[in-house]
Amino acid sequence: MNFPVYQVGGGFMPSQNFISQPVAAHLPAGYYPPNAWHAINALTPGLFRAASEQRAIFGSTYEAILVNLFGPVSFGVAGNFRIRGHNGKAMPLTLHLRFVGRTLSGKTDAYDRFNAPIIEAMKGWKKSWRFANVTPPTLLRKIRGGSILSMLGMAEGRGHLSNQIGGQLSRAFQELNDLYDAHVPAFDRADDDDNDEVVANAPHSAIFVTCVNVQNDANLAWFDKHAQDAIGSGYQYRLLILETDQTVAEGAGARQPESALLDYDQRMVELIASARLNAEAISAGKLPMIEISPEAEQILRQALAHFQYMASVTMSPNDARVFAVRLSANMRRMAGCMHVYERYQGAVSGDTMARAATIAECFGAHWLAIVFPPKPVSAAEQRGQYLLKYLCYCLRQAEGEISSWRESDILAQAANFGWSRAEMKAALMWVCGNSFAWVQTRTESSRRVIKVELNLNHPLFQPVNRIDIPKYR
Repeated sequence: MNFPVYQVGGGFMPSQNFISQPVAAHLPAGYYPPNAWHAINALTPGLFRAASEQRAIFGSTYEAILVNLFGPVSFGVAGNFRIRGHNGKAMPLTLHLRFVGRTLSGKTDAYDRFNAPIIEAMKGWKKSWRFANVTPPTLLRKIRGGSILSMLGMAEGRGHLSNQIGGQLSRAFQELNDLYDAHVPAFDRADDDDNDEVVANAPHSAIFVTCVNVQNDANLAWFDKHAQDAIGSGYQYRLLILETDQTVAEGAGARQPESALLDYDQRMVELIASARLNAEAISAGKLPMIEISPEAEQILRQALAHFQYMASVTMSPNDARVFAVRLSANMRRMAGCMHVYERYQGAVSGDTMARAATIAECFGAHWLAIVFPPKPVSAAEQRGQYLLKYLCYCLRQAEGEISSWRESDILAQAANFGWSRAEMKAALMWVCGNSFAWVQTRTESSRRVIKVELNLNHPLFQPVNRIDIPKYR
């Protein structure tokens, strides 16, 4: 067996304190989705600069930046345009987002900074537009009364997910479904509203964006109790979620003056001013519609198939289809948000849609990990995965020319891994049992030998059918 060596000498030596990396059991084997850093780098130039400066100055986590940037941008953009949906009808550019992070993850800094220009630009607006732990009847009464440009936003939303009265809106799935599509929910018996004037003048459509930051434990408790209802109602598929257990990095603070963030402020003020004029003049359901270029539609079709592949491990084919369709719809909306923010003209381009695909794929992977958390992996399986990683390393070092080795040579390396020979044997059985390799009998120099051959036809060794995305900056 040809073992690769480092330039300074010595063979491949795994850590003696063997700890496998977390296994993405909710994703297909060998598939690694883009992380939040990749998603940040896929943003269009103006948004990328704002996000990067937020990270540099405040040190907020990438996940907190993504969620708290797209929330305000969606609020400003959705009051100006709609976008062509997959069925040809227009859909709003509203997004419903949730960031799940521990204490000191930078969620408050990101939320406050990105919402600052909106708060300033909305001064003088006569209707309520900012909502926090509001009950569903109160929210609907306000919207029917004219709050057609609204945002549910919280920097610390523990109460939003509680079982108390303040958490009722997080479980009002039917109402949230309607508002996600910019529809004002119809009057219900529970509303008990006898004001005929309100009923007669209630708007049929409204802009409603959600951008809620919550703690990990609160989100976990909420999912334990309400995940089944949320999924069954369909709202969970519409909600975009990012989660992290990272803490803030050390930012430059006042030592670095703001530049890109000031450009962001100016653009958001422009968008809000235009949205306010539109809200007073036309219905949210009659805003102009952005078209999708043929190239962008092709990317959307590829993304739809790819998103369904992502969910194939944990969901039934029908449920995976629902997941893919809803995620691709959010991908359209994110592409529209970036298109309008950057002042692009005409239809959404393939480049912008490819960027949105990377971001949506990141959100989708987090969604699957939260809704279908991976189960604990046994020590034997961890060793098998580590051995597979080592064999892939050998394949790369040999530039694909050597993909088989004697079984006895592999077993002889057990001590280098800190394992017993029996543990190495069990790890090899896991690799072969999952079709990553197989054991074959071969004749070499007139002698019968047992060789382990990688199954190069396995999807793990094939190029993943992923859409082209911009190179990371």
